[in-house]
Amino acid sequence: MSGFTSEALQKRLSELNSSQQSIQTLSLWLIHHRKHHAAIVQTWFKELKKARQNRKLTFMYLANDVIQNSRKKGPEFTKEFGLFLKAAFENVAKEADDKTWVGLDRVLSVWCERNIYDEFQVAEFRKAIGTKKGPETNKNGKSYSQKNLKSNVEIKYKREKQKSHKNSPDLKKKKIATSASNHCNTVNVNASVSNKVTVTDKSVNGDSVIDTDNLIKSLQQLENSASSDAMIREKIASFPPEVSDSTLLEKIQDKDAAEKLSKQVEEACILLVDYNTRLTQELEDRKQISLLLTSFLKHQKSCLESDEQKLLEYKEKLRKITQVRTELKSHLQNLPDLSLLPSVTGGLAPLPSAGDLFSVAAARAAANISSSTSTSPNTASPADYETVIASALNS
Repeated sequence: MSGFTSEALQKRLSELNSSQQSIQTLSLWLIHHRKHHAAIVQTWFKELKKARQNRKLTFMYLANDVIQNSRKKGPEFTKEFGLFLKAAFENVAKEADDKTWVGLDRVLSVWCERNIYDEFQVAEFRKAIGTKKGPETNKNGKSYSQKNLKSNVEIKYKREKQKSHKNSPDLKKKKIATSASNHCNTVNVNASVSNKVTVTDKSVNGDSVIDTDNLIKSLQQLENSASSDAMIREKIASFPPEVSDSTLLEKIQDKDAAEKLSKQVEEACILLVDYNTRLTQELEDRKQISLLLTSFLKHQKSCLESDEQKLLEYKEKLRKITQVRTELKSHLQNLPDLSLLPSVTGGLAPLPSAGDLFSVAAARAAANISSSTSTSPNTASPADYETVIASALNS
């Protein structure tokens, strides 16, 4: 970009027009030279006062573009323009027409919505527009007040908004289809589409769950949609060019040719209205399926996140189980081998049974009795047997 000078800016401002490209080009050049913001704003205001009334609104649009697009790089222009905007609005509003009033009102509304300037400053700017506006006259020469002018401006602004809405592509398509149907006296075509998309949408715990089978069937139905109907498209292409080009009507020389063309035009209208209806339905079906696919992908992502979370939990459990298994295996390996211990029962005699014990006791008792009879002629009493048995058991 060329260097900045006040003369260069004056030249660019003199060449400025109301097109968006012209405003944005100069706005980028000014933002590039933002270090000269003070000189830029002063020159802008000076040239604004010199400009013709029908160009003043373009200067305000330029200021708006510079202020909004320079905010990311610094507040220089916002602050510098703020010193001159009140006087600028007063100057523009002196002889403003309805179009200029609508433009100024839109600029102030945008600044208020996007917090470019605070409410107090925007109120001051609006006040500046109203204070300098004197009585106006309408086309009939009658005067009306500022309040009436503002209401008229608002009404005109709403009309322009409605007009822009009427010029939307969707509305134009509807108008074309309606006019064609009226012109051609077509029959009712509301039931022309038989393969309408129907997909069940369930809900589980607040999340939308798409029936996969129905979704697949709906996608398969689109394979037989209107846009892929080659027969209809070939039939439409087979009509003579006179059907769609009014400049070729001069070639008609007699009544028979005119009647034949009239029938062809009527047939083409009926066919096109029906085909356009099918295409419109197909467009709606595709939009619906697109929304369903978006919901389906969202649900699948949610399930994937849940499964990944479960996978992490089970991996953590597996890690703990593997750790316990390793510790248990190490503990078992550290236990002594019982097969290497000496035998504790191999060298000992078996314990005597109760019968063996009584046999030994009876033998000892008999021996004691025999010894006592040899030393004493007296016969042993039962008490002596008990004493002998007890001593034998104790021994």
